[in-house]
Formats: sequence, C-alpha cells, structure tokens
Amino acid sequence: MEPGKGNGGGGRGAPVEDLVLIRQAMEDLQRGEIEFPIKVEGTHTLPYTSHIQLLDLAKGIAHLKLIRPLPHEMVVGASFEMLFSLGDQRYEAPTTFLGRESYLLYRFTVPTRMVPCDRRRNKRYPFRPREKAYVLAQDGGVPGHGLAGPLVNLSLGGLAFRVDRILQLGDQLRITPGLGFFDKGKELPMLKIRDLPKVPLFEVRGTVANAWERGGEIIVGVKFPELKDAELKVLQDVLTIREQMQRASVAGATPGPTVREPRAAARPEETNSPTRRLNPAGARTPDALTRLGRRCTLVVLAMAPGAPRELVRQALWDQGYLRVEAVDALEQVQGRFHEEVVTSRLLMLEAPAGSEAPMTLIRSLQDGLGEFQELPVALIAPGGQPPETDDPLVRPLPWPTTDPSTWLPILDELSGL
Repeated sequence: MEPGKGNGGGGRGAPVEDLVLIRQAMEDLQRGEIEFPIKVEGTHTLPYTSHIQLLDLAKGIAHLKLIRPLPHEMVVGASFEMLFSLGDQRYEAPTTFLGRESYLLYRFTVPTRMVPCDRRRNKRYPFRPREKAYVLAQDGGVPGHGLAGPLVNLSLGGLAFRVDRILQLGDQLRITPGLGFFDKGKELPMLKIRDLPKVPLFEVRGTVANAWERGGEIIVGVKFPELKDAELKVLQDVLTIREQMQRASVAGATPGPTVREPRAAARPEETNSPTRRLNPAGARTPDALTRLGRRCTLVVLAMAPGAPRELVRQALWDQGYLRVEAVDALEQVQGRFHEEVVTSRLLMLEAPAGSEAPMTLIRSLQDGLGEFQELPVALIAPGGQPPETDDPLVRPLPWPTTDPSTWLPILDELSGL
C-alpha cells in the first residue's frame, strides 16, 4: 500500500487524512511486523524503535512494543511522532501516548493524519579526531577507490567524515582529494566505521549526499540506506552512549569567570566530605529546574550500613539529591516508594563486587511495585565497576567518590531530569 508521494524535492508533501488509507497503513505495519521509530514530538532525543503488536481500530488504539522502556514519568497525553516507510515513501504521523499496558508494551492512538516527509531527519553527534573513530569506504567503480579519514559526525541517517586519503585500488596510486570526485548519489557499497564507543567495527552501505571544503579539508556527507534491524539497534546503542557522554561533558564543564551569586555558608560536613574536595568550586552549577528536580526525587539507597553508605548519601546531598532514604537490604525496599508524593523515584543498589547483578531480586521487586514496575535502578559497586546489564532501566554507576561528572549525568537521566 502506498497512499501518496512527497513533493519530489525531499521535503514534506500534502497530508494524507483518509482514515481508510491510514488504517490500512497501520495494518500493513502490523502484518509485516515492521519496526519503526517513534519519538516525543518537538524534541531531539533518540527515538524508540517499536512495532505494532495489536490494533484495536474500533477504539482507535495501537499497542506498540518498544525495545527500551519509556521514562517512568511519561504523562498520559504526551504527543509523539511515528516515522515509517510504505513503498519508497517515508511518512510522519502524530500519535498520543495513552498509557502502559505491560512491560515494554504501550498504548497509543491510531494516527488521523500522515505527512510525506524527508527520508531522514536525525540529530547529529560530533566526533573529534582524537577520539580515533575512523571511516573506511570503497566506491563502486572499477577497479575502484578506497577512501579513509576520521569521523566528523554520526546520526541514525548517515555520517560525515574528513577525507585524508583516496587510493586507486588497482595500482595503489594515491589521488589528491577534491570536491569533483564526490558526485551526489555516488554509491559506497562498502562503508566501515572503526572504534565507535563499545563497537570496534560497524559495517553498512552508503551514498554520497554532499561534499564541501572546510579550511582546506574535504568533508563528505554520506546517507545510509534503510538500515536492517540489527544495524539500527547497534547504531542506536552507540548514539545513546554518545548522548550520555555529551551530558557528562556539559555537567563537568567549567565556565569562564562570572560574578558569583551570594550563597549560604557551607556546613562543616559538606566542606570536609570527599565529594566536596573532588568537586571544586569552579564546577558548573545546574540550572534551577534541574536543582528542583533533584530535590523532588526520592532516592532509596539499598546498601549495608557503614561509612561507604554515608559517603554515598553525602555525595547525593552535595549534588542536590536531598530526599534519600537508606535501607540495609533490597528486601526492605518494598513499600518505600508509596510513602510520599514526589516528582520521580530512583533505587540505588549496592551490587556485590565480583558477582553478577542481582537481576532476579530486582525483577521480583519491580513486579511487586504495581504502577512503579519500571522503577529505574542505579547499580553501584564499592571497590569496582558494577556489571553491565541489558536493561536500560538498570544502569551501572561508577562509585560516586570520584568526579561527579562521571556518575551524575547517569543519575539525572535515570531520574528523568
């Protein structure tokens, strides 16, 4: 089914508002088990890969299965955008979040409008040469050319890289890079990116989208084709890590000289705390909304009593997380999150060093929390890095007696801030 075409120039076409065609499109997506991204309308956050598991056209409801959970504080009525392909045309369709059905399964409205749009519009994440992410490509000519250079930026739709070398593969002759070599639409059947975060090698195909000169260097923009599910998952994981790195960089940035606002004298215990000594006064102060969000977040700290637990509590206090309740063991968490009306809730759990994350206990706890079933969990491990997990709601957290910029962005993200 192909309800309409765009304007042919890569932009947005006339909206499709025929409900019969829209419902047929939803049925095609469900029947083919086609995965497509959704994202919160008007934001630049990474999209959520989803597919339609169940359609109730009589009630106008689509049950979408996501590969990672929505934030636990997502409000009913939030506006989302669906982005999917039918035939050779891509469509954007507004939908509304109706609530959670079960783990990773959510209810949304069936769209009443589809708009033909550009093939891809995604946030680009910059890379610096010192990060060593490197691009190798080969064009489709005979005998063909090899291209190489550092990655400049990356998105779900494509990449840009600086061309340092062009090599004629037949006789190994080097060619001086020039804009005339990179015609728009030129196929790159082999495209490899080396040393992405936690991905030593990512392979895909590409097409030259544009090329430009910057300070005597040639930068080439490459568009990806429709990615396979496995490729999309790997790329989304890389960009999620990239988003976290950007937030950590912002949190740890030191601004230039400014006029300091008057502040109350620090408590002696704040001045002497390890985290205060490791977070000098020049650290960037979070904005008022972030401070308020941290203050209104209930953190339940499940950790054995003693000096390490007090250090964690002090670290949280220093960064504005003031509502911390400590329990001695995970089994004592039940019921703690129902006691107060708070903006968000978060569990910090001590993971025993050298052992796997206690996922069985965590799953059992989440199952008994009712409406808080998707409770975010931060795993800490004094004396070592906690184990990685496959659950985006259960995240390892570096021991917070180090620089707060290494753990605070993760905690803020889990808290929905």
